Amino acid sequence: MNKSANRLFLLVVVLFIAASLALGFLVPVELPLPFTMILSEGIILVPALLYLWIKKIPLKVLVPFRKMKVPVWILVIICTYLMYPVIIVLNAISLFFVKSGTVGIQDMMSGQNFVVSALLMAVLPAFAEEFMFRGILFGSYRRSKMLAAIFLSAFLFGLMHMNFNQFLYAFALGIYFAFLVEATGSILSSMLAHFTVNFTSVLMTHFLLPKLEEMMEQGVGGYGLLVRLSLSGQSLPGILDQDMTVLLLMGILVWGVIAIGTTAGAVGIYIGICHITGRWEYVKGMFRRGNRERLWSVPLVLAVLVCAGMIVWNAFGA
Repeated sequence: MNKSANRLFLLVVVLFIAASLALGFLVPVELPLPFTMILSEGIILVPALLYLWIKKIPLKVLVPFRKMKVPVWILVIICTYLMYPVIIVLNAISLFFVKSGTVGIQDMMSGQNFVVSALLMAVLPAFAEEFMFRGILFGSYRRSKMLAAIFLSAFLFGLMHMNFNQFLYAFALGIYFAFLVEATGSILSSMLAHFTVNFTSVLMTHFLLPKLEEMMEQGVGGYGLLVRLSLSGQSLPGILDQDMTVLLLMGILVWGVIAIGTTAGAVGIYIGICHITGRWEYVKGMFRRGNRERLWSVPLVLAVLVCAGMIVWNAFGA
């Protein structure tokens, strides 16, 4: 099953790059956000659905849908927000080396209706990407080696973004999402967490970033620099002098300390989720299970190399 899942990932990577090249060379104008988002998520979701159909694999075998109690939904949201400082720190660190990977999307979102942006940027990716990465891929890999499956599916999730800025925090989030699936026995938990992260970004783009830009113009601290960065699309070394760099490093240090505390809180919430769902004993022993089938194969290596090449190209060649 791992080999076929790896071939599926390679197919999605090839389709994604082919579509990007075709649109870049054949379409002379910038396409509207709804079209590009539906296309990109469709390239992920449609092959995943066809994979289950062609292989005649029942949905529940790889994609665990299970009803969750209301307290679990609430705790997943709280836990996700407690993980947010980690995202901020990883994002800031990556921006010292490469440009923001989301500036183009933010520019397009700023001209969209808020509801449309929420549907395209939060609802659609949460369903399509979780179905693929925490459903098909993680659902296949977890039968072999649980810990390796968590890290590999998260690694591929990060690579699929094809820029280093998003890769770093997407990798961390992918690990968190996989742990949520195991804690709840349902992909609905990772979809909810994914939605929460993306919806928060939509809220910030539409309502918070304009306010922070005004604060930045008035000389407000290191966080304003990150706003300026996100709006300009530049890497940090391209816009910061020495004093500003020191200021921002201090800000990252403060956020790092905050992230340690909030992550500890998230672990406590996570354990609470496990107890509510009755899966705490399972989670404690899940790393001892598996059939030891090899996770890597030639198609997966090829897909990783292609994605890595695109990340390098986007960072230094584009």
